[in-house]
Amino acid sequence: MIDDLRSQLQAVEDWGEVLHVRREVNPRFELPAICKKLEADKALLFEKVKRYSLPVLVGLDNSRSRIARVLGTDDWGLTPRYLEAILSPLPPTVVQDGPVKEVRITKNIDLAELLPVITHYEKDGGPFITAGVVIAEDPGRRIRNLSYHRLQVMNKDEIGLFLQPRHLWNLYSAKEKEGKPLEVAVAIGLDASIRLAGATSGSLIPLGFDELSIAGALRHKTVEIVRGETVEVMAPAKAEIVIEGEILPHLRRTQGPLANFTGTYGDTWEGPVLKVKAITHRKDAIYQDLLPFTPEHHLLLAIPYEPVVYQAVKSYVPGTKAVHVTPSGSGKFHAVVCIRKDHEEDGKKAILAGLNSCRDIKLVTVVDEDVDPFNLREVEWAVATRFQVDRDLVVISGAIGNELDPSCSQSGLTAKMGMDATRPLGPRERFEKVRIPGLENIKIQGYIEP
Repeated sequence: MIDDLRSQLQAVEDWGEVLHVRREVNPRFELPAICKKLEADKALLFEKVKRYSLPVLVGLDNSRSRIARVLGTDDWGLTPRYLEAILSPLPPTVVQDGPVKEVRITKNIDLAELLPVITHYEKDGGPFITAGVVIAEDPGRRIRNLSYHRLQVMNKDEIGLFLQPRHLWNLYSAKEKEGKPLEVAVAIGLDASIRLAGATSGSLIPLGFDELSIAGALRHKTVEIVRGETVEVMAPAKAEIVIEGEILPHLRRTQGPLANFTGTYGDTWEGPVLKVKAITHRKDAIYQDLLPFTPEHHLLLAIPYEPVVYQAVKSYVPGTKAVHVTPSGSGKFHAVVCIRKDHEEDGKKAILAGLNSCRDIKLVTVVDEDVDPFNLREVEWAVATRFQVDRDLVVISGAIGNELDPSCSQSGLTAKMGMDATRPLGPRERFEKVRIPGLENIKIQGYIEP
């Protein structure tokens, strides 16, 4: 049963998909450069990081198939599993203690001395915690919220945050109006289920829906949570590291820039500040990092979007089989929709529904059920052999886009496009894919000498 970073890492080790880097590396640029070289390969465990005793793990979730396997499903089953978790959540369980409490630090905190926080790209404003899930609560409203944010280490015990007008901003603003800080916990070192649940802004989950219950349902086992040492916030008991603190009211500091998911730099911003009050961690903690603008980054963005697009398209095209929001489309902008085509207009209907499902999607490619939507080589083949621009292209101008898309206009408007790469319903012989009988049953190991 995979229920924390350790058990997931062990499973991926058993599958032969972890590379150990035993040579000492510098956390400033050198470590991320190695990660970038191997961004779509195996997970990387850096055993010796200059100046630190903690190892650094990167890329554990850089493969869609690996994430699906961790959750006990496959590429086709991942979106239905996510949708099922939203519809049938499994609430967390409170425990009195946990592994993350093995070491407790409440005095003389120095983030730069304790944690190997990485400086990733040339123009980044400094070291950023990129794999930390911020947890905040409002007991009065029975709200718990999980979310990702740009977390810049500013000095010994202060972290800058970038807050967009979403759920954490809602909780922080309510406290700030009272002149009070908002208590939070930042959990680092988590399994795929909690990491995905923390990215549910793409799934349009309402404020008050406990994302930890999505994580529990994703892995079919409740998440154990434990109260903080200095804050009244619950965090995963089996996390590797938890940073406790308060986001201070009426304080803003210049932060950034930081490399965005688009592979471009964002501007500097004036953001609130998290004052660190405590750090707890396992005795032999593993620091988990996420290199921005990599498949791992894009998968954690993309997978929570898929249930939204799937439901929107299926409401118009009942024969919808799967949706793949592609990592190569920055995890937000491009979607492939696989359908069983019952009516000639189904391809166009799927395009319009997909483009309207959320503001970020700006390209929808529709394919038949004989095309694997998770294999982009097959998708491009379908476009090459089943799509004609003057017949199958849909273009929408002046739509609302994502402000981080550098190709958008200054007012945030974008153009959206759809490609209907499905076969016509008439005679289909000329579109039939070639196949070799028995191909799916061939076990290649039996034919090749080790």
